[in-house]
Amino acid sequence: NAKRILSIYLLRWPIETVYQDGKQLLGLDEYCMRTAHAFQKHWSLVFVAYSLLHLDCLGPSLAKTQFSPSKSLGEATRQQAQSLIQDLILTAHHALNDGQEIAEVFATLFAKRQVCSA
Repeated sequence: NAKRILSIYLLRWPIETVYQDGKQLLGLDEYCMRTAHAFQKHWSLVFVAYSLLHLDCLGPSLAKTQFSPSKSLGEATRQQAQSLIQDLILTAHHALNDGQEIAEVFATLFAKRQVCSA
């Protein structure tokens, strides 16, 4: 009946929004040509990022036991991206002010870091 269909749909809705936001904002669907282990790491990192951004959206209202978001996940994602770019620019600025050559600064900023596999 229609009531049962609607109740199931309402239970499913949060899952749909997680996948939609994960794909649109966090690259959940960008796992082509990866090993199973890399695929698992990718999804884990996306869901960790989603969880942290979701907590950021809730803001200080948690203390009042109100769980209504103060901003959207898209807004939180854009704020974090802007903050990272700002930190990158400031890091380059400080390095140049400390006398590092621009080629050295770029080499440091854009070097691929070796990641330890656990």
